[in-house]
Order: sequence, then C-alpha cells, then structure tokens
Amino acid sequence: MTNTVSAEIYWLSWTVILAAAMVIPYAVYRVRRLGGLWQAFLRPLPGDSPFADEWAHRAYRAHMNAFEGIAMFAPAVLAVQATGTGTEMTAIASAIYFWARLIYAPLYYFSVPIFRTAIWFVGLAATLYLAFHVVVHALA
Repeated sequence: MTNTVSAEIYWLSWTVILAAAMVIPYAVYRVRRLGGLWQAFLRPLPGDSPFADEWAHRAYRAHMNAFEGIAMFAPAVLAVQATGTGTEMTAIASAIYFWARLIYAPLYYFSVPIFRTAIWFVGLAATLYLAFHVVVHALA
C-alpha cells in the first residue's frame, strides 16, 4: 500500500494537533483555579480574569498565537496541495513551520522574548515560502 499523504499535509496535520494540545497547560491551570472540572463548566465567563498567574496567561496567548499562525500556514499548504506543486523544499518548509511552532510554545510560556520572536519569524518565513512558491508557479 502506498502513502498518498503529502509531506505538507502531514506537517499541517501535526500542526493542527499541536495547536489543539496547546490548550492543555492553561486549561489544567484554569480547572484547578476554579476548583475542579465541574466548576470550570459552571463558570466559563469571558472577562472573569482567569489568569492570576502570568505563565498561565502566556500559555493562553501562545495558544491563541498558534491559531493566528495556522490561519496563514494552512491555506499556504492547501494551495501547494491543490496546485500539485509540492517539492522537497515545500515539504521542508512545512516541517520547519511545525518545529518552529513546537519550539515557540515553551519559549512563550517561559517568557523568552528574543528567541521567541526569532523562532516566530522562522515559522513566518516558512509560511511565506509556501505562499510565494505557489505564486511563482502560477506566474511561470
């Protein structure tokens, strides 16, 4: 049986899983802060200042940032897939994006600003590479 999943789609899938898993640290914090799972379901009010600890708020922001990034990365991957223009370099760019996001999360959690920003730009560069790859193929 042959594998029909492209490397780009493979890394996009792992990126989606990573973004979903990033809810765990601050969700556990929130449940513990509110006094258990049942209480968390009773009081999930927006604006109720759920993050008394700075790290939990950073974990939340890293999770939201993952969604902001995936909003650009996913369409770029899907454009490569839809146009059938995937190459070894687009596969590498997709993998780089995933690994950059994986490294970015703990850097954000532990407030490591310079490296966090640098890694964020690595992920952005990988996304832009995919988008420009499709544009270049469209113009050729």
